[in-house]
Amino acid sequence: MRESFESIYTRWHPQVLRWARRRCVDPQEAEDVAQQVFADLWRYSGRYCPRRGEIGPWIYGITAHKAADTSAAVTRRNEGLRRLIRSPVAANPDVGAGAVERLHIASFLSELPDQKREVLFLAYYLDLTQPEIARFLDLPLGTVKSHTRRGLRALARRLDEHA
Repeated sequence: MRESFESIYTRWHPQVLRWARRRCVDPQEAEDVAQQVFADLWRYSGRYCPRRGEIGPWIYGITAHKAADTSAAVTRRNEGLRRLIRSPVAANPDVGAGAVERLHIASFLSELPDQKREVLFLAYYLDLTQPEIARFLDLPLGTVKSHTRRGLRALARRLDEHA
């Protein structure tokens, strides 16, 4: 590359960040993509051939691929988490003291409506805060709080019936 890496970074970073933000849901993911793009530009600078075209389209191609890879990874991670949420009994393989009670709770949790189950699972099994749950499930914070309260009430009623 004729230009120094610093001048390329200064010139292209704002544009790379805009491209990444258009393709990524989370702004932090977009920042990560931009960082990965420039790490790749540094690492693979020898692959750029000015005779093939301007540097901008080459940088755009790297950004598009990095953003697509990141989005796919997030989708896979979220889908795995959603499968785990749908089957909390499988997520609770503990044995020993209290194992039966924990299995009953997990079983009762499975009986709750989807959103209440998801909220309680994320809060109590994965230890997420209510604002984190709201962002993950794309729900208003007030809805998460209501689902938590109602879900805990339903769970308590079910536990009382069982006892």
